[in-house]
Amino acid sequence: MAVLKRQNSQLSEDEFPGDLSSPSRPTRPSYLPDCWDDDVRMNALFTDFRSREVNPAAYDSKMKFWSDLIERCVNEEELITFSAAELRTKLQRKGKKPHAIPKVLEELQGRKKFPTMDEYFSAAQESWVAWGFNSLVKKPLSFTAGLVFGSNTDTENVRYVNVELVKTKAAEILTRAQSGILSSSVLDLPTFKELFGDIVPDYSMPVVLKHLQRTQQIIVTDLDDDEHATIKFLHAAPASAKKKVAKISEADKGVITLRRSLHKMEKEASVVQGKIEELDQEVRSLVRAGKKPVALRVLKKKKLYEKALEQKDTVITNIGNMLHRLENSETDEKIFEAYQAGLSALKDVQKDNSVEKVEAVADDMQEVMEVHDEIAEAISSPMKGIKDDVDEDELEKELEELLKDDSTDDLISQLEKLNVADAEPVSKPTVTPPTKPVVVPRKARAQWSPPTSFGTN
Repeated sequence: MAVLKRQNSQLSEDEFPGDLSSPSRPTRPSYLPDCWDDDVRMNALFTDFRSREVNPAAYDSKMKFWSDLIERCVNEEELITFSAAELRTKLQRKGKKPHAIPKVLEELQGRKKFPTMDEYFSAAQESWVAWGFNSLVKKPLSFTAGLVFGSNTDTENVRYVNVELVKTKAAEILTRAQSGILSSSVLDLPTFKELFGDIVPDYSMPVVLKHLQRTQQIIVTDLDDDEHATIKFLHAAPASAKKKVAKISEADKGVITLRRSLHKMEKEASVVQGKIEELDQEVRSLVRAGKKPVALRVLKKKKLYEKALEQKDTVITNIGNMLHRLENSETDEKIFEAYQAGLSALKDVQKDNSVEKVEAVADDMQEVMEVHDEIAEAISSPMKGIKDDVDEDELEKELEELLKDDSTDDLISQLEKLNVADAEPVSKPTVTPPTKPVVVPRKARAQWSPPTSFGTN
């Protein structure tokens, strides 16, 4: 946290990391180019710009070198706001500071890459400018009278804003706020710093808050009074509130007042608790020392503090209950709006339907199903008017005659008398009368000629 604050405030030369090429530094920042150790090239780059008309190619090359380096530096060091003086100190090499940086920052400002603080807050109310000035200038250092974000004539100390980093930090704040850590959408400034101070340091907080307000993510009031500055997240507000003009309501102010009162009472209770523990130790010491009358007086004093602590605990409990109910009222409103949305959706779905229409559709479906069943039954029934040409009684009689026919036995007897090479003897099996002709193997047919008549030898 302290490191982030130092990075984003205007620090003196003694406070900056100093020479980036010094052997005492354990590692060199990754944003420094490979030619940083090249004395000849770096000495040329550290000099101020000459007129572009003299050597346009050299001028453009030098401008690109410092533009790329400054952009990498402020992003990797997470400098939300910075000045030329700070960058010259941060990018000094072997005790020398680059003279070209102010000119490069003016160029980047012209490209809308890094606007000045004046430009960034130009559309804001006076309270925004005042708060930004108090946080970024007066608090970190004592500046000369009349210095606001750096005088326009003092190019070394004009402060610039890293807009892309501001957007990144604002997105991180919103992501955390939407993760469920907020008990209420309304926060006082100390609570906001406690929740998000590790993302954005105090000195750069006005810049990020300005972006969040400009993008309609929050509203902020009383910016000229750090103690009473109030921040409300609009993403957590009910949808009905977003349709109206965004403002901090009386209920929001009540939540903030109760929360401040609760913090105050908790601090007072903590002090009283500490006093009770001190008196308890004192009573024990007096008893061990045999000073019973004094111990009784101290014990009485301890009892008075205990009674006061009990009263404060009761007040803390009551305030906590009231605060809990106020904060839950916001959730209740969201639930109510969800119910309304669901009811509206159901009404939209059912607006063209009625009980009569549903019953009519059901009757039509029943009629269609009955017709379908009749069609299926008709398809599966035998077709009338079509008779078979075959007489079933004649078929039965012919089958019986086939079963009585013993000509199969005579055929098998003739086959057994054949001399078939490489063939196993044919045994007479028990054969069920065939319903088709007997097939003789090809080799057997080659050696066998049909007899003139069938019979025994």
